[in-house]
Amino acid sequence: MIAIVLALMLSMAASAQVITQRTRVQGVSVAVTAGNLGPDTSIWDFAVVLDSPHRNLPDDLLRSAVLVDPRGRKYKPLVWEGAPASGDHRAGVLKFIALKPRPQWIELRIDRPGEKKPRSFSWLLGGNMMARN
Repeated sequence: MIAIVLALMLSMAASAQVITQRTRVQGVSVAVTAGNLGPDTSIWDFAVVLDSPHRNLPDDLLRSAVLVDPRGRKYKPLVWEGAPASGDHRAGVLKFIALKPRPQWIELRIDRPGEKKPRSFSWLLGGNMMARN
């Protein structure tokens, strides 16, 4: 079921010209693809994949992920729909209440156990949503 949801989100992302962003730190890869961040939606979603060939991934994404707006305000996710906190490969969808008014950009931060800095993924929310450097 998770694979179907992720495939659907990735196909929607491809048609909206959304980029999957990836980071790799200490052998752990995290990839995030923004789903529907449209101005008329009430829920924003992000497909998240964590992968490590040799390490258990105990991340509790409901506690470790936040959405950050341009003013630095942080928003906790509503729900994690995906694999539980164990194993070396996890995938799912983080959902947040859409920010109103819609900001010019947003950042998703994920704090990982044992890492000094949070992983950071950002998107510009103009006419064609895109990754932000």
